[in-house]
Amino acid sequence: MRKAVQFGLLSVLTVTLLAGCGADFSADKDTVYVQKKGTVKGANIADFDKDYYDEAELSDFITDTVDTYVAKAGDGTVVIEDYGVENGIAHLYLDYAGAEDYAQFNGVEFYAGTVLDAKANGYDIPNAFTAVTDKETTWDAEGNKIVIVGQQTQVQVDGTILFVSDNASVTGKNTADVTYDILDEDAQPAYIVYK
Repeated sequence: MRKAVQFGLLSVLTVTLLAGCGADFSADKDTVYVQKKGTVKGANIADFDKDYYDEAELSDFITDTVDTYVAKAGDGTVVIEDYGVENGIAHLYLDYAGAEDYAQFNGVEFYAGTVLDAKANGYDIPNAFTAVTDKETTWDAEGNKIVIVGQQTQVQVDGTILFVSDNASVTGKNTADVTYDILDEDAQPAYIVYK
């Protein structure tokens, strides 16, 4: 039972992993942060307020899970940046070498790169986007980047968001909230285009 509780909490913390901890980044909810150089930071924020939760056991479980992945994928693919519990809230910040490691570690659909590369890699990107700026451009213009994410989370990018699919809503110049129901077999990933 205890292992099931630990796994459940780790799933909550890692399935929606977002941004890493640092002087220039913090999160108060699950966020994935795509950086300019292609690296990804994940921040998971979850309630940790049950009497049967054990911080030391969860910490060991997180460390073991990351170590197991790194042993298969290679050093530096996933790094624990910060973990802790404060005032009944657990936070976990992980650094990923890239989008592929984020997707594989978390078991979610996730892509970050240029729109042209996404198309070349076989992503079927819908043409239905909502423009969020008044810039004269199309979503597939040369140089535009895209994040494709199949999980409910906040997405942060190094740039200005230009277009989003209907299951994403812009919350700032470089942030958007994604709505995604993992229990819905027909759920589609969100698409966030930025420059």
